[in-house]
Parts: sequence; structure tokens; C-alpha cells
Amino acid sequence: MSKVMNASEMGFVRIAETYPDDYILVRIIEINHEKGRMIGLALYTAKTRAELVAYAKNEGIFNETVILQGENLIPVLGGLL
Repeated sequence: MSKVMNASEMGFVRIAETYPDDYILVRIIEINHEKGRMIGLALYTAKTRAELVAYAKNEGIFNETVILQGENLIPVLGGLL
């Protein structure tokens, strides 16, 4: 697990593109389903989701964060999601 230094607020899709080979622990800044806007701040990256889940639970930030998959980790079948 590694800490993301000097992170800026980004959309969830942009975060997944920035860290394509990792799972990302993201602090939720705004989720607005009406506008289709999901903004967050990347905190940590890791090779496994379990590391980030354990960290978020230990730090008591599980409810204010979300774990995103890097775009290379999203399962694809024949080019289709």
C-alpha cells in the first residue's frame, strides 16, 4: 500500500485512469446522481482491495471513502463490460 502524495480532486473515472493497475482508496467529496457527478480525492493505492478495506476500517474512515478499481482491473469479456 502506498500513500498518494499531492492528490487533487478528480472524478472517479479520471482517478481510475490515473492509477490503472491498482485499487484506490478515495475520500468522497461529492456524489450527485442527478448531475452524474462523482468527485473524490485519492488517498492510497494498493495491489489488493483487502489491504485498503482493512486500512479504512482501522482508521474509522470506511463510511466516507470508496475503493475504486484501476481501469486495467475491470473485467472485460471480448471488449465488452
